[in-house]
Amino acid sequence: MSSSGLTGRFQGRETQFHIELLYGALFIGGFAYLVFRVDPRVAAFEGGLVVGYLLRIWEKMSIYERILQEAVSEAAETQVEAQVEEQVDRVEAQVDEQVEEKVDERVEAQVQEEVEERVDGAAGGGSDAT
Repeated sequence: MSSSGLTGRFQGRETQFHIELLYGALFIGGFAYLVFRVDPRVAAFEGGLVVGYLLRIWEKMSIYERILQEAVSEAAETQVEAQVEEQVDRVEAQVDEQVEEKVDERVEAQVQEEVEERVDGAAGGGSDAT
């Protein structure tokens, strides 16, 4: 892992921390203000902070879901690839065995027929000549 990628990741987390800290400080400050003075503008601002924070949480969850889905998809692809590879190896072994058996049977039968034809032909042709 390169140091620039590592630094970028830590800077991203540091930025998230600062945003969370800002949300918290603004919310606490606004809430403290509302305790002593009820102001509809500050209440609306607090409501906006809550809605913004909820949207931020939703965004994070969407990102985490996508990352999780990609990880699960990659794991599933790897597992399916391994299973397919295993089945291909098994089928190749079966095909090799069956082809070898069939070829041996056919070659043996065909050679036997040709030998018998030649022996019969040579025996029949040899007796005509004498």
